[in-house]
Amino acid sequence: MNPLDLSAAQNRWSSHPAAEKLVLYGGLLLCAMVLPPRTAAPLVLLAVAVATLVLARVRPRLFVLALIGPAVFIALGSVPIAVGLRGGPHLEPGGLDLAVDTSLRAIAASSATIGLAVTTLMADMLDLARRAGVPAPLCHVADLTYRLVGILIRSARAARESVALRLGLQTPRDAISVIGAQSALIFVRATERGRAMSEAMSLRAEPGMTAVLTADRPVRPARIAASITVLIAIAATSILTWRAWNGG
Repeated sequence: MNPLDLSAAQNRWSSHPAAEKLVLYGGLLLCAMVLPPRTAAPLVLLAVAVATLVLARVRPRLFVLALIGPAVFIALGSVPIAVGLRGGPHLEPGGLDLAVDTSLRAIAASSATIGLAVTTLMADMLDLARRAGVPAPLCHVADLTYRLVGILIRSARAARESVALRLGLQTPRDAISVIGAQSALIFVRATERGRAMSEAMSLRAEPGMTAVLTADRPVRPARIAASITVLIAIAATSILTWRAWNGG
């Protein structure tokens, strides 16, 4: 199991129904998308941190490492929004504000998604999706894609360890020389193993008909109400603060 799977299986909320966590993290994701980013993003990040690190007891290092990658990607991707190159490098009119808003909104939304991933097993999410009426073939594709990503990660880790044991990463020159060959090897092996897994799953049952073992956990209305209360409080605080800043 990868670290995200282990966290989802071992955290304090692992036995809670997936629907309860989906209401909380999905609502936080919606808040990050639709509310004013400069007032909502800090509140969403705070709520995600409290829910994930304090209440669910997920390891802070895992959560931070999982968030660093998307945050760096978002920050780099926002640079072209703020900086124009036509006629020489310069700040676009209003580009800096737009880049900041976009980054805040995307990072807050990513934190909510990561919070759901580190607290909820994929099997629980698939079971919830099927009960909600999502077509079985679509659930099958999601399950297969998730497994393929796991195979790719394990293949990359094994290839990196083998190169390190052969002292292929001692110098930058050596490391750069093996990146291409290692990437090609990982892609080929992951594709082969993914095809074999897909064929094995197809032999077991029709696409989307494979069983997912999950415990029957009833949703507790009190927890749903608490999550909705938190979301309403975040929305109200964000909107009121935004209006106060803009003299509304």
